[in-house]
Amino acid sequence: MIKFKSKELNLLVDAGKFVDEQSRAFIKAALGLKKVKVVAKRHNILSGGPGVGKTYGAVDEANKGKVKYIMIEPGSSDVQIAVRLACAVYNLKDDEELIVIIDDADELVFGDYKALNKWKIALADTDYEQGIIPTYNHMVSMTGTLNSLEKQALVDPSKKNMIKAIKKFIPNDSLGLSIPMDRVRFIILCNLDFEDPKVFSRSPKLKSAIDPVRDRMKYKRININWEKQWGWAAYVLGETQPFDKYKLSMEQKVELMQWMYSNWDKLRSTSYRTVRELAAAMINEPETYMDEWQNELKGH
Repeated sequence: MIKFKSKELNLLVDAGKFVDEQSRAFIKAALGLKKVKVVAKRHNILSGGPGVGKTYGAVDEANKGKVKYIMIEPGSSDVQIAVRLACAVYNLKDDEELIVIIDDADELVFGDYKALNKWKIALADTDYEQGIIPTYNHMVSMTGTLNSLEKQALVDPSKKNMIKAIKKFIPNDSLGLSIPMDRVRFIILCNLDFEDPKVFSRSPKLKSAIDPVRDRMKYKRININWEKQWGWAAYVLGETQPFDKYKLSMEQKVELMQWMYSNWDKLRSTSYRTVRELAAAMINEPETYMDEWQNELKGH
């Protein structure tokens, strides 16, 4: 673990380690890596501001646990999500589950009524109700998508599996896809704080639409101040595995994190990605990395 001369900074690293352990415990349960007798809710929401390790922790634990997962990025369309899910579910073995990690889901899942209604159906998880990715009339006809893929398959055989997956789940009207969700577990990562009354003060109707979606999922919120957030970043950087390829010395790690601590309120972003970019600059530009670091500050 990274060590500083300052006792105060070392205490913040310890606090950051605790934050990491909390979020990872939730993620392990969400991935099914912690054994439980009864699973009341299969789907999960992990909420917290940028830079608390939601995406990093989810992907890292999924890789460590060797679970089958796909990542849905923000900005994905209904069709893109449906096709990716169709392929992943189609390729599941009999004893496998699929983990679907939805990153930065504030707009994709919770952004409007149409999105919420779609996910309300997809996340249905009761003894009498099976979740599906439903068919919507506003979705483009999958016939055109299939025709395009069949032409591509003439030169790219890998498209053939995608074609089989779409045909497996395409409904009679060829609009959208209907994919069973009984072996799919969702982990939704977002910044939205569902407990903050200010969030919904301007739109109580949106809250009434969000509540049924949230009620279908287990929810955890990570609330930390900027110093604990910095401590988490320092803890992660101090771990050998995630940053092993950078081959930073302990002195370099200390320098990087002390610079971040001194410039925290000036940084454009304080996420895990920022730590990676600063570390990469140190390795790639050993003579001018400080200039690269300055580019991460607001106003540059």
